[in-house]
Amino acid sequence: MMLVLGGTSDALEIAGELYQRKKEVVVSTATEYGYTVSKGKFPGRVVSGKMTGEDLKNFLNKYRISSVIDASHPFAGNISKNAVSVCQEMGIEYLRFERPQIEKKNSGVIYCNDFAEAGELAETLPGIIFITIGKNHIETVLEKISDKTRVRVRVLPQSETIAQLEGLGLNADQIIALKGPFSEEMNLLMLKETEAASLICKDSGKQGGTDAKLEAALKLGIKTLMIKRPRIDYPNKYQDVAELINYVSRKNCFFEGD
Repeated sequence: MMLVLGGTSDALEIAGELYQRKKEVVVSTATEYGYTVSKGKFPGRVVSGKMTGEDLKNFLNKYRISSVIDASHPFAGNISKNAVSVCQEMGIEYLRFERPQIEKKNSGVIYCNDFAEAGELAETLPGIIFITIGKNHIETVLEKISDKTRVRVRVLPQSETIAQLEGLGLNADQIIALKGPFSEEMNLLMLKETEAASLICKDSGKQGGTDAKLEAALKLGIKTLMIKRPRIDYPNKYQDVAELINYVSRKNCFFEGD
């Protein structure tokens, strides 16, 4: 059996292709939201819950996993590090799918090494700051910004996320709770309506809607602070789904029931 890590669109595409080829696949998501989305799109087995290295090791043993395909989000660094380490320890093949990075499009993009640096730079810029980085690292960014009234945050419409933002001092006028994906036109509208002067986003790739954000910001002349991906030395990395699937098929070492 193969394990596909991640509740991303990439993971579901890969798992779906393998499932159609009669491979036995299980998809693992870290969050309940990812589980719900995956169950609605993938006909095979889906499990949910964050796993430590020891949890992952037990899972691989329990389900007799012969290969791990890590298609987790580019910013889910801990998941990938655990998977690489555990697979090396157990002698299980690890394959990484890494969606391509966004190419630098204009001089208005400032690349930040981490979330704290993005917050520090945003503090020095004038006007409204539009933030689209999700909930996991929002506190790190916000603690660097002295005037929280300048902040507008776009997040998934989940009650726990909104409660988290309220706990950090934001109010309803500052929180845009909507589910993407968002087109360039939709990003353009939101940036205009909030009178944003700067944008903070992650390099989540085209699949994560980063290109649409950058195009909208470019048209409005808005400064963009883009957070670089964590630097991880992935073994066996692929950036094309078809190439990864072809490798698995050619190798012909994964059989249903393994």
